[in-house]
Amino acid sequence: MTTFGIEEEFILTDAATLLPASPTALQKNAVMALAPHGGWVTTEWLDCQIEFATPVLSTAVEAFEALLTFRRSLSAKAEKLGLIATALGTAPQISHEPPTISVGDHYRKMAALAPAIATEQFVNGMHVHVGVPDRQTGVLALNGMRRWLPVLTALGANSPLWRGVDSGFASWRSVQYRRWVVNGTPPHFHNADDYDSQVAALQRSEVVDDEAVLGWLVRLSPQHETVEIRACDAQLHTADALTLALLVRALVNVEVESPKTTVVPTEHINLAHWQAARFGLSGNLMDENAQASAPAAAAVWAVFDRAQPDLLRSGDDERVRAGLERLLRLGSGAARQREVFIDHGVPGVLRYASAEMTARYT
Repeated sequence: MTTFGIEEEFILTDAATLLPASPTALQKNAVMALAPHGGWVTTEWLDCQIEFATPVLSTAVEAFEALLTFRRSLSAKAEKLGLIATALGTAPQISHEPPTISVGDHYRKMAALAPAIATEQFVNGMHVHVGVPDRQTGVLALNGMRRWLPVLTALGANSPLWRGVDSGFASWRSVQYRRWVVNGTPPHFHNADDYDSQVAALQRSEVVDDEAVLGWLVRLSPQHETVEIRACDAQLHTADALTLALLVRALVNVEVESPKTTVVPTEHINLAHWQAARFGLSGNLMDENAQASAPAAAAVWAVFDRAQPDLLRSGDDERVRAGLERLLRLGSGAARQREVFIDHGVPGVLRYASAEMTARYT
């Protein structure tokens, strides 16, 4: 069975001010020391953020337990420290004071390169890594995944709020990320040599000093033997994160085994991605060939149909089907945040997101 891994980014909020925290060294060290169920806790862009990377996974059950165990540990530890931990795609409200950039050469270099962008990087994503045997297979998977990125963005949209108001976008995180040096949909690559050649050409510029700067929505991981899908916001609930991760793994496997010959132009997918970030599951999405609008539900079930052969093999068919039905019925995280925000404002959203962190329905 193909292995996979999940990276989730979280934001720490000060329980008193309801603004992104400026944690003390004691608070940050206490959070960074968490590592239940294997996996790794690392810093993220801003000092108020952390990332959890699961161990290498094989099954849905171990993935769910790894994610939920860490979320519960993080939530409990944060509460003891006077913090609120949430899996929101954006911090719903931020301070007028500039945030503290995390320690690390990469973060410092990027902050120096793009100061105005760096100080607004209050965004959290969920990245799914799927194991591939070699780079050639990875490029095959990357090429096939391009057409599905907009629907994954819509399903994973969980960042409607920005600076205390509704941004009008289901995934404001997606819009924020488009401002970086290299982002959006990667080109279609002929093979691994073409991928390496194009990456090398980008690195000859003065603004891409290493492969980690490439923020494509799907890319070959610079550190692992995986293809990395980066289209989804951090998810309110563990069950939603698992649904998306299993769907992504199945899509990668199918695209490797039965690649399509048609190549969708990059600009068409980028347009569809913007549309998905704007409307999420509440409006139309572009079809898989990014040529015409289709109802969101139709686009979602087209993705499921493509992934289903591998979902049946792994035994995840019913789990993913139920997860997608739930997202279409209840709405993405963005829709649920908006419902709470209308009645209870930012404090209500933070309380709701904190409760969702530890809930265990599947």
